Amino acid sequence: MTSLSAASGPEGAPPPNSTPFDAPDARFTLGICVMERKARSAPMMEILGRLPPALFRVEFFGDDTILNEDVENWPRCDALVAFFSQGFPLQKAQDYVALRRPVVVNDLSTQYVLQDRREVYRVLQEHDVPTPRHVFVSRDGYGGQTEPPELVEGDDFIQVDGVRINKPEYDSQVNTVRGGGGSYIYEEFLSTQGTDVKVYTVGPHYAHAEARKSPVLDGRVVRDADGKEVRYPVMLSTEEKQIAFRVCRAFKQTICGFDILRVRDASYVCDVNGWSFVKNSEKYYDDCGILLTQYLEQALASGGATAGEDFGVDSSAFSSVTFRFAPDAPPPSAELSEPPTAHRHAMLRCHTSSIAESEISEADSITDGNEDSLYQEEELRCVLAIIRHGDRTPKQKMKMNVCHPAFLQFYEDRLRESQQENGDGNDTKKKKKMDLKIKAVGNLERLLLVSNDLLHKYETRDPAFMDFLEQREVKFGEDATDRVKGYRTLRDVLQRWQLVGINRKVQLKPKEFVNVPVENASADGEQPTVRRVSKLLLIIKWGGDLTHTGEEQAEHLGQKFRRMMYPGGAGGLNRLHSTYRHDLKIYTSDEGRVQKTAASFAKGLLELEGDIIPILVGLVLKSKDADSMLDQSGSSAQEIIMRVKQRLHKIIHREDHCSQLIASNSRLIRSVALALTKVDQPIRKMGIMHKLLQSLKEQLTRMLQEKAQYRTEIDRWKQKKADAGRLLTPSMGRSASVNELSQPRSRHVHSYAPRKKHSEGSNIPSDAANSSVGLRKLRLQEPLPAEEIKYPEPCGRETLEVMRERWAKLYRDFYVKKRDTYDLSKIPDIHDCIRYDAVHNAHLNLTDVRELLEISSALSHALVPQEYGINVDEKIFIGSAMCRTLLSKINTDLDLARGLGSDVLKDHNTHRLNPSYAKKIKSTHRSVRTRLYFTSESHLHSLLNVLRYGREDCTVKSPVGEEARKWVEDIPELCYMTHFVVRVFERVQYSLTDPQRFRVEISVSPGAVQDPLLSDPEKQIEVAPLKIISREGLTCQELVDYVADCIDYAEQNEIKEMISRTVAVKSDDSPGTTPDESSSNSGDVTPVKRSMYSLSNNSSDSNFSSDN
Repeated sequence: MTSLSAASGPEGAPPPNSTPFDAPDARFTLGICVMERKARSAPMMEILGRLPPALFRVEFFGDDTILNEDVENWPRCDALVAFFSQGFPLQKAQDYVALRRPVVVNDLSTQYVLQDRREVYRVLQEHDVPTPRHVFVSRDGYGGQTEPPELVEGDDFIQVDGVRINKPEYDSQVNTVRGGGGSYIYEEFLSTQGTDVKVYTVGPHYAHAEARKSPVLDGRVVRDADGKEVRYPVMLSTEEKQIAFRVCRAFKQTICGFDILRVRDASYVCDVNGWSFVKNSEKYYDDCGILLTQYLEQALASGGATAGEDFGVDSSAFSSVTFRFAPDAPPPSAELSEPPTAHRHAMLRCHTSSIAESEISEADSITDGNEDSLYQEEELRCVLAIIRHGDRTPKQKMKMNVCHPAFLQFYEDRLRESQQENGDGNDTKKKKKMDLKIKAVGNLERLLLVSNDLLHKYETRDPAFMDFLEQREVKFGEDATDRVKGYRTLRDVLQRWQLVGINRKVQLKPKEFVNVPVENASADGEQPTVRRVSKLLLIIKWGGDLTHTGEEQAEHLGQKFRRMMYPGGAGGLNRLHSTYRHDLKIYTSDEGRVQKTAASFAKGLLELEGDIIPILVGLVLKSKDADSMLDQSGSSAQEIIMRVKQRLHKIIHREDHCSQLIASNSRLIRSVALALTKVDQPIRKMGIMHKLLQSLKEQLTRMLQEKAQYRTEIDRWKQKKADAGRLLTPSMGRSASVNELSQPRSRHVHSYAPRKKHSEGSNIPSDAANSSVGLRKLRLQEPLPAEEIKYPEPCGRETLEVMRERWAKLYRDFYVKKRDTYDLSKIPDIHDCIRYDAVHNAHLNLTDVRELLEISSALSHALVPQEYGINVDEKIFIGSAMCRTLLSKINTDLDLARGLGSDVLKDHNTHRLNPSYAKKIKSTHRSVRTRLYFTSESHLHSLLNVLRYGREDCTVKSPVGEEARKWVEDIPELCYMTHFVVRVFERVQYSLTDPQRFRVEISVSPGAVQDPLLSDPEKQIEVAPLKIISREGLTCQELVDYVADCIDYAEQNEIKEMISRTVAVKSDDSPGTTPDESSSNSGDVTPVKRSMYSLSNNSSDSNFSSDN
């Protein structure tokens, strides 16, 4: 046992240590009945050192006394601090309280409750404290339960006794002290934007909150130079203060810590820890010392209170004016408030000075780099970015009509399950929408079983199946060989591409129906029927996955953003984010490659580590609204785009030289003109391209044949040697040496597919296995079969067979022999494929790659930008229609950045930094809103068209400057990782009503534009730097007005389209109108006046640009 005066010593002295110091004149004795490690911790010593020595003498019980002495021999005290930790005899402490009846700071009996998560959640719910959606699996007889719980785990959910929790979920043992006994809690994952909040109470009316980067994202805890976790003080909302009040009273813990998850506008308590102290906060130590002194003084002066009477949470002890406000402030209502002042504390303490704060030598590492003088001139308020996904594999698709009963039954079963899950079983409107997307892994496996079963029947010549194929061929002219080939493709894709998670792309669409009689006849004798599907369109898409290179590109771009887009240097953004001064939201479309790009970007932006899936779940916002905003498939502009593509088809198939076309169209944008100059004669170049496709197909076919022959020779040699009873190295030319057969896997550096984990004998450290460099080294150590050494496989999941089929399909589809024309929609696909192979499959040493890349690039650069409008009018019409929702969201973001809009006041009342505690954070005023939108190429083209081509009757000038517009027109292609950035700056020297107060900077990067054949194979292709394109002096109000005009233009055009369709339908029904007349009338759609422009099917085929 040791005693300690609460005196802190001279100013600047360290906190009290374990040296006994008697205070015979102290009025009360405070006993510290805690395990030695906790009792002597730095936070405990800091707080005890702030208790007035005139009032309290501190007595440490010590481990030996607590563990080995009877409670009758424990020191006597007037007040007691006791709390459970590992090895602490909680029952003995309760016996001591019953014997000596001291004032107890934290109730002891409820500390048993804190050891079981089930009890914690029960108490929280009884006191109306919100908790995450959860379910328990109890196997220890909890609550008198005798039967084991019914646990069902699906592909995307966990269900316990009928309660379903969607995946991903967080699971943990319910009792970490006793090991849980096989009992677990499953909680639904809540997206907290990567930040957790820890709340520390000192009585029910005081709560200190700190935020940290959530380790759920990457499993890494950010620590300072002393090895302590980096946390920042934040403000609690009014609702969260009420939660702190309820938690403190519910668990009868005066000093208590608990965890809050903030999810948009709601907060949930996910854990209650009991006795907890803030670490390294002088302000908190001061506050806690004052409040603990107030409580103990009042409780002891009133005769003392046992744990059973008032459990140490006497709110009157915390009701003084000094608790809530400064001494001269009026007392408030019953609401939690700001920290107490040191006014009364100074009078209670013997020494006027508090314990000196630690030196601020490390402050520079957590202080914003910009000086306050810069804040007086201009402050960043908002960063908006629209970003294209990273490098991907070639997209491939197969459409196949299926009508076999096995497929139809699979569809009916899945449809029934979907309607039951969504509650649509009785909804006739939703029943009409019968298209299905197969998402769950289990359903994909069932579909694979169907295809395998049918292929087995074909291979074994099952009579019923062969009869089915014969009937389809006789009645409908369907080729049995093509049908079986489709089954094989379906099987191979499902097996090889592992369509799980965010890459599931199988759709079933009903095409034909039949009425099937129902077994039970009706009362009137009639035979009822039910409508059933008789033919389905099966669509399976594969490929289009983000490559390893794409992940690296996105992560590196996120790192560049962190360094260049925000104030305070490389660490400025992380400080903003962790202190709730950075409002970050990330939106993506539903495509897997887009979502993974967003997660990889966030990984680099926030300096996260590990796998991107937790980051994707925790930070990226996925919803139907976001998908409709960032996915072009549902855009009202699709019909117009199809008309434009038809016109492009006629233009490109003219026999004219492109030089003549360029001369007659002076307004043709420069990048298109340059591309057409390279093409010169499109028909002739497409013919050359078709021959190059054939060449690639033939090269891969020869490689397959030679590889198969070589494999056969190897197998024959191995068998011969095995029969002879000895295995010697074959002598078969350049691939026959032992060294060559045992050499490591010779994969290309850009290989991205997951491989086997590193072995124990590997010299690659385990932490390197998660890095891109480590992954490359691991892949290089994997042994290869002999045939792959001589004939290596392509990158990733592809085999030579699949790669050959990819090029064979492009060769077949590109040239339409019946019409003697070329399918222009295949040109971007060819360009994507050859670019991919140039980057990822250079090790195959294919010939003609350069020539095919140059021709396909030129044609693609000429065609793709024109698909979003050939002339300026069409570009604005299509762009405003396609990006209307995104433009509206951007305008909302700009308004919020300026402090306008209904959400601003709400935002200011919720999650903010607490400046009264943030002594080491310099720019407490700084707050930045970041919105990141990840999408595909179409939205970038449309957005740039809208911004650079202003409408003639728009009163606001285009936000893009003249010189910048020329630079944009010189961009040949919006490559992977193309991004468009808007930054809003506030200039405080202007008045709040002056439009000049907020200026805007718009910049663009064309992405990874480097020639893939000239790039370093050991590095990912770098993303081009941003270039500012906004005109000088552009204000936020000007941009908002310009965007609002584009939105209004799109909305009015949509109304015109709807009216036109209605008129067309009515004209079809009116007598005397021929179908040709109806079609002609419906095509003449005149939108809102814009340079006398009208969309019409009668547009001249030769107009590559507007002559208006």
